[in-house]
Amino acid sequence: MKLLILLFLFMSVDQPRKVLLFYKEDGKVLYDRQIADLQKQKGGLAERDIEISSFPYSAQTASVWAKNKIDKDSAFTFILIGRDGGEKYRSVMLVTAVTLFGQIDAMPMRRSEVRRK
Repeated sequence: MKLLILLFLFMSVDQPRKVLLFYKEDGKVLYDRQIADLQKQKGGLAERDIEISSFPYSAQTASVWAKNKIDKDSAFTFILIGRDGGEKYRSVMLVTAVTLFGQIDAMPMRRSEVRRK
């Protein structure tokens, strides 16, 4: 069983971590602040292999909102997806880089990455 878990972990290392940002027009100010905060942390994002994707609410993105179970009435939602494809963190408020990096750095896969360096 341990071997199977280790094999899965090594297979999923190629997939980046993802930050998904969902927002409506009334959440645009919060979205802009979130992007600005993340842009200041490019080194930390690169070190942790984080990819950022944004999804303003529209007919074209409605299916992505539904897949990620985003409330259509929510102005802003932040989701962190781990290398394994699972949701690791969700917030409807601004997420500081300290909080984001803390969430990631506490993950077993991240601790393993740091030990290997």
